[in-house]
Amino acid sequence: MAAFAAHTSLKHVVVVDEDINIFDPNDVEFAIATRVKGDMDILVISNVRGSSLDPRGAPDGTTTKVGIDATKILVEKENFERAVIPEE
Repeated sequence: MAAFAAHTSLKHVVVVDEDINIFDPNDVEFAIATRVKGDMDILVISNVRGSSLDPRGAPDGTTTKVGIDATKILVEKENFERAVIPEE
C-alpha cells in the first residue's frame, strides 16, 4: 500500500525477498511461481485514482491496482531454498 500511496500512477507492485534479483524478470517470475498463493497473496484494489495516460482507465480517471506478495513465509523459510542445477 505504501508503494501505491507514493506514486498514484502505479498499477502493479510485486514485493520479493532479498534473494530475488529485481532486475531479472525470470527471477521475479520464479518468486511469483513459487511463493504466491493467489487467494492469500494477491491484493486487488478497484476503483482508485490512476494515471490519466492509462488507456485501460475509466473516463473518470479510476483504475484497478494489483499488489503481489511474492515473499517467503518466514516460519517455513527452509521450504523455499532454491534447488541447484549442476552444470554439465
